[in-house]
Amino acid sequence: MIFRLQISRRAALGAAFGCALAIILGGCSFSRPAPVKQTYLVNPKLPAALAAPAQKGSLRIGSLRIASTFRDRNFVSRESDLRFETDYYHEFLVPPSAMLSESLARALTQANVFTHTAAPDLPVEADYVLDGFVAELYADNRVRGPCVATFAVAFYLSRADIGSGVPFWSKDYRSETRCSDDSADAYVAALSTGLSDVFEKLAKDLAAAKMPAQ
Repeated sequence: MIFRLQISRRAALGAAFGCALAIILGGCSFSRPAPVKQTYLVNPKLPAALAAPAQKGSLRIGSLRIASTFRDRNFVSRESDLRFETDYYHEFLVPPSAMLSESLARALTQANVFTHTAAPDLPVEADYVLDGFVAELYADNRVRGPCVATFAVAFYLSRADIGSGVPFWSKDYRSETRCSDDSADAYVAALSTGLSDVFEKLAKDLAAAKMPAQ
């Protein structure tokens, strides 16, 4: 699991003995409140804004698909090369696809790469569409010490007026950010830092990309 809860054997035996004694003396209640899930949102730092748009035209954030292993809201940890675990008690407030798409739209709007950047799912006309595929989104517990927030994504830029949607530009990005400790808060903070780095690099690459003739 991402967040380890360690209970000593002596403490566990003591609790069991105390409960057994309570049963003998007058009953021991096993009822307890249901555990409450904790929900989180990533909060990446927005990139610096360009003085003027680097690219003419407008951009729409298209589909940001997530690999099936990481598609749900529950946090995922990697315990070995082949074993992943989901965390029942810690999850994102909204599905990762929507959460990351909205963060991406805010970042590119702030960066001022295009004359206008439309938020995802808005039925607006645009000159270009940016799609993406997130291949990795997890806390890596294979390392010694606190986990590493791992994020890997590929972006694809295509013209909106071409029905085939064949991209004319694409690039892969990856971030691995060490968490300050093994808490859920530290994981989300590290993931937000990694996303900030990816979005900043993406904005610079898009600003320098050669666009096809209109």
